[in-house]
Amino acid sequence: MITAIDFGCYTIRSAYRTPSDPKHVTMITERSEYAVLSNQSSCRETVIERNIPFAECDDSTVVFGNHAGQVRWLSRKPCAALFADAAAPTDDAPARQILSVLTEAMLPGNVSETSECFFAAPRGRSSRENVMFLERLTRMHGFVPRYFNAGPSVILSSGSEYRFTGVAVVIGAETSEISVNRYGIEIAAATIEVGANWIDTELARQFQIQTWDESGRCYLDLESVREWKHNPRMHLRNSIGEREKTLARLYGAMLSQIARVTRELINSPAVESAIGNDRLAVVCAGGPTQVGGFTSTLTERFVEHETADRILSVSTADDPETAVVRGLLIQGELEERRLRPPARAA
Repeated sequence: MITAIDFGCYTIRSAYRTPSDPKHVTMITERSEYAVLSNQSSCRETVIERNIPFAECDDSTVVFGNHAGQVRWLSRKPCAALFADAAAPTDDAPARQILSVLTEAMLPGNVSETSECFFAAPRGRSSRENVMFLERLTRMHGFVPRYFNAGPSVILSSGSEYRFTGVAVVIGAETSEISVNRYGIEIAAATIEVGANWIDTELARQFQIQTWDESGRCYLDLESVREWKHNPRMHLRNSIGEREKTLARLYGAMLSQIARVTRELINSPAVESAIGNDRLAVVCAGGPTQVGGFTSTLTERFVEHETADRILSVSTADDPETAVVRGLLIQGELEERRLRPPARAA
């Protein structure tokens, strides 16, 4: 059985064929964070009364995954990320346990010894450690781990129109990945350590969007920034207020880095040897790409970096938040088909 998991710094997504109906794909999404509540009886009684799953850790009550958002009102302290700074929780025992529980819940049951899990991991300075950690985690739950980068997965799920050839731009919470592919095979790739969390943090800092916990400690209120930013009327090319203009400037700064790195990759010897001077389609994925005016803003940055003559088009993947996990599932099924022994004639 093939299962795909996209371990993201903001959300974790899994996908697999429904055992009872292989034509249907089961998809599960969980927030990759946890909330730490006071161990006061009132907090515990509240989560029990509302049937919210929780765990007890030292002198705290811990709620994780999608349920963490349900208890935000019980504590103004921000949720803690399972992949803090895009790194697996190797030194955080509670986070390790939570990630294991979430992963097990997102995997199908009744697996065989040959069941494989095709997964993508957070990239950045801890990429190798992340992959090794998640390989051990998936193997512990009975799956053979198979790691693949996010970029080729996006091209497989969203690049059929371009014969699975082009540039994938995947923007996550902590990092952004740029990948050049030919027929679904990655030729060159790079990661920049700037993602949506950098934008949210800068907005909260510049406009003093803050919250205070019970003890009076002050935190940047990133959740409020995200709720404001996800307004469907938000548009990078039609900013009105000062906060909207700042959002556009921050996006512009991030996309400028992406355009610069894309130019370097396209002009690299490996890409020139494989693709030559052919113009390439750019396919973008990840939650942050859904803001209005994203593709036109990125196109502007390609013009500024004198790369527009190598770009065929700039588009956002259909359902950009699930593009990676859908591509991982496709990759897994292609590998299974490739390794399957040919049927003998009767």
